[in-house]
Amino acid sequence: ADEYNQDGTGYKEYNHLHALNKRILQYGVSIQSLDNNPARDVVIPRKITRDKQEIKYFQDQELKSFLSYLDNLENTFVNFYDTVLYKTLLATGLRIRECLALEWSDIDLQNGTIDINKTLNILNQVNGPKTKSSYRVLDIDHKTVLMLRLYRARQAENGRNIGLTYEKVFSDSFDNYVNTRKVDYRLHKHLKNANCTDLGFHAFRHTHASILLNAGLPYKEIQTRLGHAKISVTMDTYSHLSKENQKRAVSFFETALEKIKSS
Repeated sequence: ADEYNQDGTGYKEYNHLHALNKRILQYGVSIQSLDNNPARDVVIPRKITRDKQEIKYFQDQELKSFLSYLDNLENTFVNFYDTVLYKTLLATGLRIRECLALEWSDIDLQNGTIDINKTLNILNQVNGPKTKSSYRVLDIDHKTVLMLRLYRARQAENGRNIGLTYEKVFSDSFDNYVNTRKVDYRLHKHLKNANCTDLGFHAFRHTHASILLNAGLPYKEIQTRLGHAKISVTMDTYSHLSKENQKRAVSFFETALEKIKSS
């Protein structure tokens, strides 16, 4: 029980285990092997309430600095690969494993959409997305479409040199899915070289949401874009990032109060 409680998941099992234990002991009472059922006096531990983890995302100036750093990297394919990966994550809000699972058949460059229909698990195997809501088709902006066109052309050129046609968007040299640890290492290296805060891949997703939220996009649209099952998840996660909305709330209050005073 202590081990379950340490990681905060024990509460999911306690009721089931306690009910089973109580029935067993009650049977002992019914056959007169026990005088009473001690399980009746057991108090089930409550769920441990943990503080919410701080959402890590790029502040405006830091994002500007990192994008500038990426645009000035040496023109190698690996650097181009990394740049396209990061900018795609930023433009879509995809989870890193959703992005690494993408195939070119999932991307409609003509109409500017990306079909999210799979993800990679921790063993680098293809699974369905995280939830039913994670199946989605996203519109992408013109600059991202152009970037992906250029990337695909360069990737295809590399493939022709070794007699290979690439089906996966962010594959390794042999069109295999890339392990997240490999790209994660390179991300931390780039962030360090750019003198930016050491953020993980999820920071691109959080930054995407923050940009949309502060641009005035409703929570419902952000929920759909991120693939959250419930709008409450979106609101609980990102409401505090809406700096402009918070400022507007103060402005609305002041205006409303003045109207009350003058009426």
